[in-house]
Amino acid sequence: MAILAGYWVDVDKMDPHKYQCAHCDALVGPESGYLCDRHEGSGLGKVYICPNCNRPTYFEFIDGITQIPSPRYGIEIEHLPEGIEKVYIEIRDCMSHQLYTAGVLLARKLLMNIAVDSGAKEGENFVTYVDFLETEGFIPKNGKDWVDAIRQAGNIATHKIPSIDKDLAEEVVTFLVFLLRIKYEMPGKMAKK
Repeated sequence: MAILAGYWVDVDKMDPHKYQCAHCDALVGPESGYLCDRHEGSGLGKVYICPNCNRPTYFEFIDGITQIPSPRYGIEIEHLPEGIEKVYIEIRDCMSHQLYTAGVLLARKLLMNIAVDSGAKEGENFVTYVDFLETEGFIPKNGKDWVDAIRQAGNIATHKIPSIDKDLAEEVVTFLVFLLRIKYEMPGKMAKK
C-alpha cells in the first residue's frame, strides 16, 4: 500500500509501540504521534502514525489498552477471486469488532459463494451447496462436520434469540481459512511456479 500524500503537523516523538495497523495490515513500531494527557501525569491515550501507510491509530488506556481501529482478525489469503475476497474481509472485520453473529452469517454466505464459484448453480439451498463442495472434493473427508457446524451456527444466528459466542465464531473462521487455502491459495501458488 502506498504512503498517503501529505504529512502530520506537530507530531511528537514518543516511546515506540509495536502493533498491527488496521489500515494496511502491516506490523509496525512507530515512535511518533500524539499524547492525550490527563494533567495528572498519566496518559489517557495515544495516537500513533503508521510509518507504512501514514494513517493514525488510537490507543486508549482505560481498563487496559484498546486499539481503535482494531486490526483485522485472522490472516490474509492470496489468490482469492474478488467476490470471495470481499466477503472474507467482511468476516474478518466482523470478528475484529466482536460481531460474531454477523461473522457466522457471512461465513454461511461465503460457503455458498465458494460453491457457485466452483460451478454450482446459483439459487440452490445451502445443503445443495455443501453437497456440491463435498462431491467435488473441496471439503476433506472428515470436514463435512465442520460445514454442518457452520450450517447449524447460521441457523442459530438466523432463527434463535441468543447471539453466537466468540469460540464458535472463531472455529467457523478457522475452517473457512482452511477451505480457502485449499481451494484458492495453494492452487494459485502452484500456478505461479
